[in-house]
Formats: sequence, C-alpha cells, structure tokens
Amino acid sequence: MLETIRVLEEIQRLDLEIAATEEEEKRYLLDIEIADARAAALAGTRDKASAEMGDINTRIRDIDEEIRKCGERVQKDEKRLGEIKNDRELKALNKEMTTANKAVKQHEEEKERVVARLAEKKTAHDAAVAALGDATGLSERLSGEMASKKPAWEEIRQKDAALKETEKSRISPQIFKKYESIRSKRGGIGLAKVVNETCHGCFIHIPPQVYIMLKRGVSELMTCPHCHRILYTEADPAPGTNSQPGA
Repeated sequence: MLETIRVLEEIQRLDLEIAATEEEEKRYLLDIEIADARAAALAGTRDKASAEMGDINTRIRDIDEEIRKCGERVQKDEKRLGEIKNDRELKALNKEMTTANKAVKQHEEEKERVVARLAEKKTAHDAAVAALGDATGLSERLSGEMASKKPAWEEIRQKDAALKETEKSRISPQIFKKYESIRSKRGGIGLAKVVNETCHGCFIHIPPQVYIMLKRGVSELMTCPHCHRILYTEADPAPGTNSQPGA
C-alpha cells in the first residue's frame, strides 16, 4: 500500500502541475476579458461625449447666429435714429433696440453656459480616451504574455499527461478511479497528508482509531471521514504535499 501511496502522490503532483498551468491561463483570459469590457465601456463613454460635444458645438453655432442677427438689427435701428420724426417713433425704435440688446445679452449668457458644458464634456471625453488607451494597452500586453507562455503550458500538459499515464499503469484501475472521483469533487486534491492526527486536506482532526490504523499500516486505502480524501501519514514519504488547500 505504501507503493500505491507513492504512485498516487506522483499522480497528484502531475495533476497539480497541469492544473497550475490551466489556472494561470484562466487568470489571463479573465484579466483580458475584464480589460476588454472596460475598454468597451470607455469607448461608449468616449463616443457619447463626442456626440454630446457635437450637439453642443451645433448649439454654439446657432447661438452665434442669433447674436449676429440681433446685432444686425441693432445696427439697423441705430441707423434709423436720424430718420425719426416724432416721440412715438423714437419710443418704438428704442423699444426695438432694447429688445434686441436684451436678446444679445441673453444669448451671450447662454453661450457662456454652453461653452462651460462643452469644457466639461471635453474633460470627460479626454479622460475616457486616456483610460481607453490604458485598457487597450493592458489587454494587448496580457494577450501577448499569454501567447508567449502558451507553448510552455502545452509542453507541461503533454509531458505530465504522458507521465500520468505511466504512473497510472502501476496501480489498479479501481484505485485510480477512486482517486480521480475524489479529486474531481475536492478541488483537484484527492490525496491528503495526516500530521498530528490532522488531515491536511480539510485541517480537521481525524478519529484516533483512524490515525492508529494509518500509523500501523493497512492493506486498503483509508479516507478522511470529513473531506473523504485518501489519507497517508507523515511517516509515508510523499514529498511536496505539506501544503494543500482546504476542503
């Protein structure tokens, strides 16, 4: 049974090495997905700001045209002053000029507000453009890193898969099937070391009688009553498994 434990430990080491490459690739894919999603959101913010800036600029041009028209009206009225014949005409002309000047002032005040809004939108637009560049750059950098690492990942997976097949042939199919079943349900860890009567798969104390049987050595595999991983004791030479994740 000790030899079986040694084989299982080697199989688990290979499984963990393969899983490490898969997890690293998943992290890259997730980070790229997050960066791309952020870039898409920022592109939307940029485009929205651009559209709003276009609308504001159109409004500014309209206001300028209104100011120009009012100014022309005032100039015409001023030229007519010399043609005034009586107080009634003077009052009417003054009223027109006052109305036109008031309109000019209102348009100029509106233009100030609109120009301020344009400045705000430009600030938001420029910030979105800068952040978009960062997000796009991050996505491209991560994609490049992942592409450069992928051959090494594939090499590890192929090598370890072949070694696993070799190790698998050294134990019974039933034991291998049991290990695989436990591993698939327990976060990729099917084998757990027992130290000081504690399972290092779930870090819960095992019953004393189970620990005693493990120390004595038994002809069949024993599993943790809590996390159900296959157990071996600190007396068993299984290097590299002192730190294992919890249940």
